[in-house]
Amino acid sequence: MNRGRPLPGWAVVVLVVLGLTSCSSDETAEKGDPLAGKRLFASEGCDGCHTLTAAGSKATVGPDLDAARPSAARVLAQLRKPGGIMPGFADKLSEREKGDLAAFVGAADGSAKAVVEPFAPDDKRLADCRDGDGECLEQAFGNLVYSDGPKAALDVLQRTLQTNSALAADCHRIAHRMGSAALSRFSDDVGTAFIAGSPVCASGYYHGIVERAFLGQPTDRLAIVARRLCSDPDINERPFLAYQCIHGLGHGLMIYTGYDLPASLKTCDDLRNGFDRVSCSGGVFMENFNSSYGVSSKYLRKNDPIYPCNAVAERHKLYCYLLVTANILRIENGDLKKTADACRRSESAWVKTCYESFGRDVSGTVGKDADKALASCRLAKRNERDCLYGVSREIVNADASGERGARFCARAPARHRAHCYEGVGSVLASLESTSEALRARCRALGGRHTRSCLRGAGLA
Repeated sequence: MNRGRPLPGWAVVVLVVLGLTSCSSDETAEKGDPLAGKRLFASEGCDGCHTLTAAGSKATVGPDLDAARPSAARVLAQLRKPGGIMPGFADKLSEREKGDLAAFVGAADGSAKAVVEPFAPDDKRLADCRDGDGECLEQAFGNLVYSDGPKAALDVLQRTLQTNSALAADCHRIAHRMGSAALSRFSDDVGTAFIAGSPVCASGYYHGIVERAFLGQPTDRLAIVARRLCSDPDINERPFLAYQCIHGLGHGLMIYTGYDLPASLKTCDDLRNGFDRVSCSGGVFMENFNSSYGVSSKYLRKNDPIYPCNAVAERHKLYCYLLVTANILRIENGDLKKTADACRRSESAWVKTCYESFGRDVSGTVGKDADKALASCRLAKRNERDCLYGVSREIVNADASGERGARFCARAPARHRAHCYEGVGSVLASLESTSEALRARCRALGGRHTRSCLRGAGLA
């Protein structure tokens, strides 16, 4: 962004005569790219003049755009033919750039109310925060990202987790804020922010990047924005990053739309391929069941812990059931036995999937204690193997590595061990970029169960 340097005279965008310009529809504004417009708002110095929450700007030289809420067509007309002290943009920006800028500024007129705002750095430091003060820690770690970069800050978070177990309860939300700070540091460049990160704290950093990237985008263009956010070649070179970006879209859609589950799923459905659509829906359901910001979704029912999985379209059931026990655990106040029993209430075709979800949550509940995880899976009774599969998948996903998952499977009951290793392989498939590397990892980790690992990875 251009903070810290004088603004060029032509960049002081003062929309003083918005009320006098036409608000008629214009094809250029309608087709404008709000993501590109968001970048232009910063690069052309608009953030040094206006207040606009979606841009993270609070300047007061020109009108408050949050209050004015001009339409895209109105902004475009002003850019083409300024009045009063508004500088001319006719020769400064191309027609396409004007349309992009108008689409971004005008988005405030038709956007849903987002739950979060762009990251704003301050002087808060880690030394200022007490254990358990989540808000302070989130801001302090975000400040560290903003000042020192994501890698250094995430390394500090990782080291702190090893010596401060109290931090574990807040680490995912802390990592969310760190992702938001990275997006601000890199001027909304999603690809650069992603490449600089790590999957610490269940990949919260990646989710935080994407959820904030939606801010200021028009509601009726969410699918277009969603498709573009994760299209960076650097992200798509690594399957794990590609998945985390698409999964993060689901989180971002829910947060952006104020937890509108149907609207969020509809946007996921408009993505380019089946992998993207399903991965995005996973983020939607995860945010619905376990809000990153303590929001209580209206798409939950205390007297029906399986809802909305038993009500959504068939194409959405897989990821809903893969995450449903997060909701059941909350309703049952963390009681693992009652949660395991509740999976029996699932639709018959999805009982096994519910127990895979149970395994995922068992792993999160007991941490790295393999004995407790094995004991918890026995609560699933005849679905013990499904729980073990879910545990192994979550371990590999959380670590972005297969070593601990393979050690866990080596301790699983012999009759379920092969299926456990299939879980390891299913996640390794997203971590390795080539089939040769994936085969090598399965051989190194699977031993006599190498074939099971390869089967889970889709290579056997």
